[in-house]
Amino acid sequence: MAAEDTPRMPGSWLPPSVKKSALEGRKLERDWDVTSVEQDAEHAKVNGDIVRTRFPPEPNGFLHIGHAKSMNMNFSLAFEKLGVPPEKRETVFRFDDTNPEAESKEYIESIREDVEWMGWKPARTTYASDYFSELHSLATRLVKKGKCYVCFQTSEEIEACREVAKKQLSAIAQGHSPGDPEWPSGSQFSPHRDADIETNLRLFEDMRKGKFAEGECCLRMKMDQSGSNLNMFDQVAYRVKYHPHPHAGHGWCIYPTYDFTHCVQDSLEHVDFSICTLEFESRRESYYWLLDALDIFKPMVFEMSRLNIEYVVLSKRKLIKLVQTGRVRGWDDPRMPTIKGLRRRGLTASMLNKFCNSIGVTRNENLIEYTRLEEVIRQELHETARRAMAVLDPIKVRLTNHAEEGGERVIQVPDFPPLGAASPTHPVTFTSEIFIDGADFRFEDSSDYYGLAPGKWVSLKYSSVCMRCDEVISGPDGRAVELVASLAALPPTGKRPKGILQWVPSTGITFEARLYNHLFSVPEVTSNWENELNPESEVVLTKSMVDPSILNPDGSFPAKETHFQFERIANFVVDKDTTSGHLVMNRTVSLKCVAPDFPPLGAASPTHPVTFTSEIFIDGADFRFEDSSDYYGLAPGKWVSLKYSSVCMRCDEVISGPDGRAVELVASLAALPPTGKRPKGILQWVPSTGITFEARLYNHLFSVPEVTSNWEN
Repeated sequence: MAAEDTPRMPGSWLPPSVKKSALEGRKLERDWDVTSVEQDAEHAKVNGDIVRTRFPPEPNGFLHIGHAKSMNMNFSLAFEKLGVPPEKRETVFRFDDTNPEAESKEYIESIREDVEWMGWKPARTTYASDYFSELHSLATRLVKKGKCYVCFQTSEEIEACREVAKKQLSAIAQGHSPGDPEWPSGSQFSPHRDADIETNLRLFEDMRKGKFAEGECCLRMKMDQSGSNLNMFDQVAYRVKYHPHPHAGHGWCIYPTYDFTHCVQDSLEHVDFSICTLEFESRRESYYWLLDALDIFKPMVFEMSRLNIEYVVLSKRKLIKLVQTGRVRGWDDPRMPTIKGLRRRGLTASMLNKFCNSIGVTRNENLIEYTRLEEVIRQELHETARRAMAVLDPIKVRLTNHAEEGGERVIQVPDFPPLGAASPTHPVTFTSEIFIDGADFRFEDSSDYYGLAPGKWVSLKYSSVCMRCDEVISGPDGRAVELVASLAALPPTGKRPKGILQWVPSTGITFEARLYNHLFSVPEVTSNWENELNPESEVVLTKSMVDPSILNPDGSFPAKETHFQFERIANFVVDKDTTSGHLVMNRTVSLKCVAPDFPPLGAASPTHPVTFTSEIFIDGADFRFEDSSDYYGLAPGKWVSLKYSSVCMRCDEVISGPDGRAVELVASLAALPPTGKRPKGILQWVPSTGITFEARLYNHLFSVPEVTSNWEN
């Protein structure tokens, strides 16, 4: 076969150095997706050796983490897959603003701000509305070619014809044809489909002049319906809308649809790769039919899977309802998956981009574990978040022999303890009254508990002293409100205690701690999503305290979005609700639970990290349906401690299997039960990321201690 007779393929203009197969979609049966030699030459003249993508959000809402994935793909990852060097990459940032009723300048500015904050630098910013005149001319061209017509059907009538088309396609699949008794009655075509060109030109111009009411008529594409794709069902190209446009103003009363605009604009902007999500895969035919009908350049199209993350919804309809019903604080609520919400939660652009890089791109639908995002967050904050000592539920401790044990003094605390001696430091004053966290105190001690209890010694972090609780002052509810304690270099045993507590001086700063958890209580949110909201997704503590070293030199609070890692607690960020007299901090992500490798060694033991996930597993031997006074495991309504964590857990609901055995428990957490006392029962647990293994439990081979001649029995 001669070279000139070789069938042309999509992307024929791309040089061999561009690995187009990395972003190659389904080839159409028709050659609508193939460019001509002349189109290739024109494209090469415009683009040169540049490879171009586009990021085209519609300004009808706020960007979310799914858009972060799209940005990462269009500004970076696509080029990496294609093997395009940085100097030859170009991404157009486009506002797909074809629906003025749903769009606003607020959304436009918000999206622009998010793209800039994410660190992406587009080659240029465009608007679909900038092309309205050209799009109108191209629509007129289609009318003149007999490929568009003005339709006066109502939306209900159009939908009825579409239903007929569905039934007829189903009949064809079953081997029927027109004239058969089983052939569905009715027509799938509009009665206006065959109007002559002159009539359609006049009516389209009348639409442009505002002679028709909204919904009275529309311009539809006369598409090829010989196949089985319902997206070729004469899509609407233009509709009448008497609504000013947030960018274009009052110049138009007819607006092009997304289906008409986005493929044409891809062509006009000479985009090489038009990247979208998989739900648009069935629109390849309609995308390329229109470009072929207009005889203009045809970009390559690649569809990737949407981003689906545990405990997260990205549906715009659901997010709007969350905001409008007041279930969240707004679009930037730290529980929301919007870019602004994640930013307020304490995520950075680099975290989001690293996360998107780590999950990559696939054409298979999958559910990403939320813990993968949390790990990215922890990794960055481990390197960047300055440490500080804080207590969420403060208990005052009066040190009776403070003066004798060195008195008030300044202790230099490392900003980044993992750096050792190389770490910069911040000063914390060791005052005669300090505050510890309520989670670190119990009325009753136990052998595997390292916190404070009456008569027990602990070490105070970064100080050279140990502390013993001598007296407990309780409030009306029985909870400890103040402790009286004494200090010593070491306890009478001469050994430093295993328990090491963080503390805050009496000069500590009171702040509002907002503890954020998953917005939903189930990893895969269903259609019953409003009943799956997590009532504990935001817990507000108004009397938390932090050491005053976090203040600026002038005594003011740190700027919003400043990160701190509160030792032994979690990573926090300064919230925008902070005022000159009120500090608000959001929990970004909890710290990993750290379990000792060899508990008998106490503080000298090396450790290993265990992620405290939103789903955990306990041993069946540690659960009963009925409680008793001498049983320390879990039962319905009962509290237990979770080993090596700082929380307690109550069983709220039991889900049983067909055999009546418990298969799942629904539980809630708290620093302490309402009694204020830590439970005696302490359970081991395994995170949802635990490894399944086969356990072979071996016992004595014989059932009696002295085996007899009757040994086989």
